[in-house]
Amino acid sequence: MPTTIRDVAKRAGVSVKTVSRVLNQEPMVNDNTRTRVEKVIAQLEYVPNISAQRLARGRAKVIALLFDNVSQTYLNDVLKGCFQEARETGFGVLTYPCDVQKIQDRQAILQLAAQRRVDGFIFTPPCDNVVELLQDLTRLNVPFVRLSPRNHRLPYPHVRIRDYESAISLTEYLITLGHRCIGFIMGSQDHSASEARLDGFRDALKKHKIQLDEKLVCSGDWTFAAGMTGARKLLGCETRPTAIFASNDDIAAGVLFTAHQLGIRVPNQLTVTGFDDVPLAQQVWPPLTTMRQPILQIAQMATHLLTDLIKKHPVKTVHYDLPTELVIRESSARAPDIPEKQTVKKKSR
Repeated sequence: MPTTIRDVAKRAGVSVKTVSRVLNQEPMVNDNTRTRVEKVIAQLEYVPNISAQRLARGRAKVIALLFDNVSQTYLNDVLKGCFQEARETGFGVLTYPCDVQKIQDRQAILQLAAQRRVDGFIFTPPCDNVVELLQDLTRLNVPFVRLSPRNHRLPYPHVRIRDYESAISLTEYLITLGHRCIGFIMGSQDHSASEARLDGFRDALKKHKIQLDEKLVCSGDWTFAAGMTGARKLLGCETRPTAIFASNDDIAAGVLFTAHQLGIRVPNQLTVTGFDDVPLAQQVWPPLTTMRQPILQIAQMATHLLTDLIKKHPVKTVHYDLPTELVIRESSARAPDIPEKQTVKKKSR
């Protein structure tokens, strides 16, 4: 006959409720009692009935990670951080692709919440763009945490970096190298980070009284292909930029690839910088100068915060702003002494 929770409680000399609290990692158990119960669980090889646990506590022990139109390298680090932290706290992670602009996707998220099939949500950008969805989840009393939200001033929990200030720092680094003609390739326009990085770039130039030629700003998304397309446009300008600020490392890798194709030497003739410092930044040639954001730590903190909110643990704050770091590698150098007007000589096929 299988061991029951009552058997564990009897052997440990505690109540069934205490055993349940230990199994659910609840805080209201002193350390000695917790250790004694855990030892009995191991001795009796007790395996809890997951379905019964869920019914008893009204929790699924699952959090959902929502994502849409995001860089795969960024998403990989987010997933890694979420899985690591969730495992430590006894939660599973459901990866859930969605487009919150679609009514049916928003309804599906609310259905997951209403049926208590998940205990909470982590929103990656741009999944938190619809405020009505956040309000509906709040009314349902379902916790959620946003990563790099579009509007960090809303009262909802978030973990983010300061994209605007980081972009200013990166742009000013380029200016200190003597670059005055700098191109910029955006990420996806529905992402708050893309908008904030562009704003920081613009304001840094303005601060240093450098006129921005709007032809040097290219729309894009977070992909290698966007970097290739943007680079061909920028490097084909009559006044060619001496540096390109790519909104993430994937875009920057596309810029490097195109520069090599066109016979433009990096960094001697062109400086290229990225943003994020994902592993790709050190795998390309030359390795990328980039602004490092702690993606893994952001995901871990967001997951830890979410599980604390689910368990109703006391939290000091629900808003976290993490620092970034400029990482200088071989893709950046002082601005070359080139003619004011220089066009790219495209290779013949």
